[in-house]
Amino acid sequence: MRNDILNDVIKVNSNLIIPSVVVKNFSKLNLEAQEFLLMMYFINQKDNVTLDVPRIASDLNMESSLIFELINKLNEKNFISIEMQKTNGVIEEYISTDLFYNKLTSIALDKKKEDNDNDIYSLFEKEFGRQLSPTECENIDRWIENDIDLELIKEALKESILNGVRNMRYIDKILYSWTSSGYKTVEDIKRKKRRRNY
Repeated sequence: MRNDILNDVIKVNSNLIIPSVVVKNFSKLNLEAQEFLLMMYFINQKDNVTLDVPRIASDLNMESSLIFELINKLNEKNFISIEMQKTNGVIEEYISTDLFYNKLTSIALDKKKEDNDNDIYSLFEKEFGRQLSPTECENIDRWIENDIDLELIKEALKESILNGVRNMRYIDKILYSWTSSGYKTVEDIKRKKRRRNY
């Protein structure tokens, strides 16, 4: 009998949803368990969350003093901001989660860039048939820091392999030649080759 009542309570109450991007990047968020729970509570609200500490405490079955402390911590860590909103002539404070989404986007983009960067090193090692030396890694780092498109670097590697040359100096010369000529993308190189073939 008690299980039936518990099942009904669970079914009636709405579930807290944690987006997969949050789960995948949880360790990078640097949130304590209670801060994380409160953050998930905020992002699960359909509308702006009014800064109503007693109601939030009741929803999460926590003490109001703890909720107030957690809100302050999340605010200090730049996960939330407290905004003012005028509704029907009454000014209310509400919690904005925009900073959390900005932080999450930044983490996801950094991870994507890191994955792409790691991919380029693996590609060079595969094509060279050996592990890259620290100097060779520095060359790739320098190209990336100089905002040379990763696809352009891959195209230069492909060009050097087609010419039977497997060294960084040669690839560096190819990239220097292309960037000096104003080529910034693989499409620029393909256009140049098409023009040359006519």
